Amino acid sequence: MTHIFQVLYQVHPLLPLVYLAVLGNGLLGPAIYCAVRGIPYDITQIWSLAKRGQTGARYVVTSWAAFAVLTVLVLTFGAVR
Repeated sequence: MTHIFQVLYQVHPLLPLVYLAVLGNGLLGPAIYCAVRGIPYDITQIWSLAKRGQTGARYVVTSWAAFAVLTVLVLTFGAVR
């Protein structure tokens, strides 16, 4: 995590805060959704709900994808730089 924040801070001092927001959304959003719906924190169940069109489950999958894509982009940018 230190490497990710150092790379982001070198580009702009506020980018680590943006990353933390995406991280929080990717971790807390799905947990809150599962708690509210009363379902276990199970990616296969959430994935099947998202494929059936559940809006909340689609949001969960999107937040996971955004977190994964952003992390890969930052690590790639850090490796290239």
